[in-house]
Amino acid sequence: MRTNRLITRKDADDLDLRSRIKLEMEVTDTEAERVAQQTLPTGWDLGQYARRAPWRARLFDFLSPLAGQTVLDLGCGYNPTSIYFALAGARMVYACDVSPKAAAYTKRLADQLGIADRVSVLVCAGEELPLADETMDIVHGESTLHHLRLPLAAAEIARVLKCGGKGGFKDPLGHNPVLEFARDYLPYPWKKPLKGTDRPLRFRDIEEFAKHFPRCMYCGFGLLSTMATFIWRRNDCRPVQLAHAVDGHLLRRFAFLGRYCRFVVTCVQKTGRRVEEGEPGSRSPKLKPRRGVYSVKR
Repeated sequence: MRTNRLITRKDADDLDLRSRIKLEMEVTDTEAERVAQQTLPTGWDLGQYARRAPWRARLFDFLSPLAGQTVLDLGCGYNPTSIYFALAGARMVYACDVSPKAAAYTKRLADQLGIADRVSVLVCAGEELPLADETMDIVHGESTLHHLRLPLAAAEIARVLKCGGKGGFKDPLGHNPVLEFARDYLPYPWKKPLKGTDRPLRFRDIEEFAKHFPRCMYCGFGLLSTMATFIWRRNDCRPVQLAHAVDGHLLRRFAFLGRYCRFVVTCVQKTGRRVEEGEPGSRSPKLKPRRGVYSVKR
């Protein structure tokens, strides 16, 4: 089953911003329609949601504490992360997506759980955020950055973050040729029927993204656990959890394996003023592997 890609990756790179946004809206609207009737289960467990996948646990640990924070969920899509942030104590959550149907889905979940006063939905692109400068404590994105023009999106994220604000993002990583083949040609249960302008991130993309932030670090997730998840089709069973534990051990011992992971978690922080061109620290950052985590140091 080959992915029904509406446009080749090369052609996607050549599209102007308006055309990219339109295509991404069409793809996300289609998927949002598929999940439109889903609701959160009764007695939704916040802790289980945050810890079920190791990459999410790492991401949420970095973004915590959430209590009293103003959060932007960039590319909220049709998963309940915006709802999680509100239920976990965020003062206000802005759930943003290019798809009106995805934004409507998040609004319906917020209404269903009685937290609509703390979840505001925005229909907009990540490259053009309708938010004032330095108004967000946290910016989160799950499978978002690889859909965006990164230089534009990075500048917008840096603009809306307060000094000291944090950003955390999870995206597919594109260095493993086996995974790339599977993404385009092989069937698996969670595979989306349509793909638009998205392209898995590479380390050079993260290096470009990091130029907008004084602090950036990233790490890979999903080596053996990728196959285990494919076999058992869930994250909360013992074999998959064991595979995640083995992954963690391997990545701590052999940092170079991080490039072959399925996902990458990128964490950034905006601290102090922007470094001006010509000042110490203004040169392109270098990637330094350390215990399975890559730090972009200026």
